Amino acid sequence: MSRAYDFLEQCGFYYLLTIDGDYPSGRPISRILEEEGVMYFGTRTEKAFYRQLMENPNIGLLGFSKGQWIRIYGKASEIHDKGIRERYLSRIPMEIERFGTSENPLLAVFKMEVVRAELHSPGDKVEDITKEDK
Repeated sequence: MSRAYDFLEQCGFYYLLTIDGDYPSGRPISRILEEEGVMYFGTRTEKAFYRQLMENPNIGLLGFSKGQWIRIYGKASEIHDKGIRERYLSRIPMEIERFGTSENPLLAVFKMEVVRAELHSPGDKVEDITKEDK
């Protein structure tokens, strides 16, 4: 697993940021799937979150744990791979209740291409962990 993913797992929940017109829009999320260094997250196709991702794929993830925080910049792209969609649902039981199966057309799963990942510590220490995540 990547260092960024490991840190996110410690956080319990974190914020995923999108662009809504001219302004950032954020929402708390608590689970993503990571496979072979790639992170995946999901939403419903009928939400503003989905529309924002389709209009502007630039995203951010922010999380805080044990006096440190992480900032991840990335690009999201919707994926339709049935296996990844099934593994995403199995990782998040609450999503199974909402969507039933991976073939539900209301389920949208996105791949996050990490552009930059930073780990921030007290004393204004910033560590670039981008390369450790690829």
